[in-house]
Formats: sequence, C-alpha cells, structure tokens
Amino acid sequence: MKKILYASTILGAMAAPAMADIAISGEAKMGIVGGDIYDNDDAQFFNDFTLTVEATGETDTGLSFGLIVEMIKEDGPQTVNGPISVDSEEVFISGAFGTLSLGAVDGALYTQVGEAAVGPGTIADDETLHAGYNDNAGLDESEDAQILRYDYDFGDFGISASLEQDDNGAGSDDIYAVGVSYQTSLSSGTDLRFGLGYQSNSNDEVIGASVSTDFGNGLTGAVTFTTADMDAGGDDYDHVGIGIGYQVDAVAFGINYGKFDYDGADDADGVGLDVAYDLGGGAVAQFGYGTGDDGTGRSDSYSLGMTLSF
Repeated sequence: MKKILYASTILGAMAAPAMADIAISGEAKMGIVGGDIYDNDDAQFFNDFTLTVEATGETDTGLSFGLIVEMIKEDGPQTVNGPISVDSEEVFISGAFGTLSLGAVDGALYTQVGEAAVGPGTIADDETLHAGYNDNAGLDESEDAQILRYDYDFGDFGISASLEQDDNGAGSDDIYAVGVSYQTSLSSGTDLRFGLGYQSNSNDEVIGASVSTDFGNGLTGAVTFTTADMDAGGDDYDHVGIGIGYQVDAVAFGINYGKFDYDGADDADGVGLDVAYDLGGGAVAQFGYGTGDDGTGRSDSYSLGMTLSF
C-alpha cells in the first residue's frame, strides 16, 4: 500500500502544471425594480449574484491556458428571484500567436464593435432594456451557443474571427464573423477607438461599426451603427446607438439613445439612464431608468439599489 501511495504521489507531481492559479470573485446586487416591462407593474424586491471561478496555468514554454465559469442567479423582466445556473463557461489558450477561446464567449462582431452604453451600469440593466437598444451581438447564440473565437493584437490594431456551428450539425447555418479595430491617442489627451465587424450565416448578414472616445477628463462617448439583412426570417433593419458617460470623483452617470429603422415593421427607439455613487470598498449605489417605444406602445423600467463586488 505504501509503495502504491508513493508511486501515485510521484505521478501526481509529474503531472502537475509548472504554474497554476485559481481565483474566485463575486458580485451581488440588491434593491427594488419596477415598470411596466415586469408582470407586476408595482415596485418589487430584486437581488442577483454572480460567482466567477477563473483557473489559469502556464506551460514550461510560456503558453498560457485557463478556464472561466460563472455561477449566476440572474434576474430579468420576467424572472425576478429566478433560479441559479452555471453559465458563461470559457476555455482559452494564449501565446505569441494570439488567444483562442471556446465556449459561451462573444463573437467577433461584438468583440470589436462593442455597445453604445458607456455609463456605470445598474442593478437590473435598465439602461439597456429599452426598445431602441442594440447590444450588437447580431446572430450570436442563435445556433448552438458554443463559439470559437481567435483574437490577435498588434500595435494599435486588433483582429478577431469567430465560428458558431449549426445546432443540428448540418453546417448550413454556421455563423462566421470577423472584426477589426484601431485605437489611437490624440495630442489633446483624447483616446479614440474605431471598430468594424461582419457576421453571416447561409441566409443572414450583419455589419457593424463603432467609434468610441475617452476625453481624459471623465467624459466618454460611443456611437454605433448596425445594418442587418435578415433573409431567413425577421425584418431587415438599420440601427444607430449613441452613448455618453461622465465621472467626477465618486459620482458617475450615463445616458444612451438607440433607434431601429425596420423594413416592413414599425420602428423602435428608446433612452436609457444610469447613475452611480461609489461608496468605496466595492460597494456602489445605483439608479437606472429606461423607456422605449416598439411601435405598439411605450414601456419603461427602473431600479434602485446597490452592487457589491468581492
């Protein structure tokens, strides 16, 4: 028995990675939410949390690899006090060649184009729930939700390419995407970033572009434009999103506007607002409001509470 135990110990030591680390972080939210996007229009209690586990290692030759997974209790308009789930799993490997990620990751279009909301956020994401908001994910997760993405940065340029396979295995609706970005700093201290992305399957295609800026004085902004040709179902659309953020000391706020111009359907637009006060130590008080019109009527949402980071 001792010989077997000793041999097992040696084999375990030989198999252990040269460098390994496991980190756990968390975020909890609590407060009240309301608005007519919820089943019950009255104010109601709200809480959710996310526990993130990140395990990383490195080979003897300097190749990095890792796993990221989240345990989530994620509430939404119809799931206040919803169930706990494990999501956002991602496995990656990285080196001089770039980074290759596989799992519930963003596609190349979103990675390089991004969103218009640049404020501090809210406990219930009210600033992004309005009818005019577009997260620019395009066709992501419309098939098997397992995305393979490659990223590489060289100087001020970045490139991404991604593939999401057809969920029935036929391959006819595989989703391909590519994206590029360029960032530069002006003599005035302003940082600029330009993003461009393309996404397609056998029937639909989405093109997105963005310009974002950080003026270096607490003021930030973003403009996004997306056009979609949806032959397989749904309506073609053009979308414009505009976001402005500002932070001074512990106070931060953001406002964004978005509009969908649909072919063959009513247009939709909306506005989102988020305000936050940093209490220090990982605690932030937040207020959010969103309102939008999807062509059939106006709806809104609001939230007030705290986000606690660990």
